[in-house]
Amino acid sequence: MSEFERDKSREKVAYLDPTNGFQEHTTYVEVREDGVTGVTSRILPHRFRTAGGQDVREHAEAGAATCPFCRERMEQVTPRFTADVIQEGRFRRGQAVLFPNAFPYGRNSSVAIFSHEHALRLSAMDVGILGDGFLVCRDYFQRLQQMDPALGFCSVNWNYMPPAGGGLVHPHLQTICGPRPTAFAAKTHESARGYQTRTGRNLWEDLVAHEKREMERYLGQTGPVEWVSSFAPKGMAGEVCFFLPARASIFTLTDEDVLQLALGLRCVFRYLEAAGIASFNLALDATLMDDAAFGVRGRLIPRFTLPPLGISDVNYYEKLQNEIICITVPEDMAREMRPFFERRR
Repeated sequence: MSEFERDKSREKVAYLDPTNGFQEHTTYVEVREDGVTGVTSRILPHRFRTAGGQDVREHAEAGAATCPFCRERMEQVTPRFTADVIQEGRFRRGQAVLFPNAFPYGRNSSVAIFSHEHALRLSAMDVGILGDGFLVCRDYFQRLQQMDPALGFCSVNWNYMPPAGGGLVHPHLQTICGPRPTAFAAKTHESARGYQTRTGRNLWEDLVAHEKREMERYLGQTGPVEWVSSFAPKGMAGEVCFFLPARASIFTLTDEDVLQLALGLRCVFRYLEAAGIASFNLALDATLMDDAAFGVRGRLIPRFTLPPLGISDVNYYEKLQNEIICITVPEDMAREMRPFFERRR
């Protein structure tokens, strides 16, 4: 294992190939283990084509007439908070509106709409509206902490489009907030605390510095936000990680920090659109109190379906064996995505 508890090995695979007269064919599967995250990924030697050129319009047309998040219906059909949370019933910032999740995952589960448009292509995601979406979530967390100081951890999440589990096309974020982090965030927090105990240093600062030196998976920087292609991805099409090592809680994020985060997301979105991918999952995890070991950090996983039948990119290996099948080499993804950060403006 490396200093960051990473390991990789190759498994040799041999078979008689029917496409080549049943001659013996040899290939390799690379197994990557990331001790920090607890993720094991299998990087496959063969590449699949995604159902490229996906267009949001095919999804948008189906639900536009009844979408509860569109302006003509949102005020009447979405929930409101009780007056003790916010007198007006909903949190607002710019176009962004945050309200209780009608299908909650926990005590403090909310939805944040951040655009009047029913459907937005990735390239149409404006930095300003993206920023307001995250900032209205921060406003909500601030009010929750005022009401209950025991709340310690929060997360902003995004399922963009149906392949990623997005039940509604209208762009929206979802929050969770509670006294303890989710299982994955808790695992990485445990790793960060262990690293701090062993070395006296901050794991995320050292990890970013290592990636910058190696330049195998480093993508770029937008303000205080560092972007890296994951060593052991949690998605079949790879994974993008982002870190704000100098920020110790969600409340240490300035408005400008959030705009820089949105700018980096725009770079990733442009890469995805160029690659023919139009769906993703995103999570930003943070604390409500200063904790440099936890930090502010997040992940984005591209999602897609496999042609010609629209096969899911999640299978038994992930759901039942808890290992990720990945058809994207992280270092290749970094090399292809880096130019989008270099010409980000």
